[in-house]
Amino acid sequence: MSKIKALLLSLALFTTTSAFAYYNFIGEVPLPGKTQASPQLQQDTIFSVGAYGLRIATKDCFTVAITNTEVSKPKKGNTWEEIWTLKVCEREGRLPIEFTDDGTGNGSFALDYMNIKWRTVGKK
Repeated sequence: MSKIKALLLSLALFTTTSAFAYYNFIGEVPLPGKTQASPQLQQDTIFSVGAYGLRIATKDCFTVAITNTEVSKPKKGNTWEEIWTLKVCEREGRLPIEFTDDGTGNGSFALDYMNIKWRTVGKK
């Protein structure tokens, strides 16, 4: 097994264990909103978005959720961009994501963590 695969597997196991042991991650497919990603591509993307949410969560807050999806740049060929709204504790962020569809329902995605816009929304 290559070093990269071993590292990714270790990270996935650590993050998954943390998510199930301490946090309530709400991200069931189909996601709310107007995402154009296939159910499989949504499922593939959810894990990375949830792992990012866990990094933002606080020690006394246990909920991470994807509350909305919207298209920010329509499909051009097999590529498009969306904004996924992520609610983490008392903060809500709009995370830009670029998708590429391979035509089989699968594809790839790139999360733009550097351009996420956060705001405080209060407890619910």
